[in-house]
Amino acid sequence: MAVPYTCDGCGAPLGSVDDLHREPTTTGRSWYCAYCRTPVPSIVAERLSHRRDGSPTDRRP
Repeated sequence: MAVPYTCDGCGAPLGSVDDLHREPTTTGRSWYCAYCRTPVPSIVAERLSHRRDGSPTDRRP
């Protein structure tokens, strides 16, 4: 499986929501790389947040 996004700040591969840090704002959400806190584009972060990772706690069909 290919990594869908590479962080612009540190070069870390971001492949699931575990690689992101989310902060709620008054206008929605802001997403950041969990490793270096570089902002991640919302469209990319939202796609990653819905990605199935196959873990036992993944409840998505």
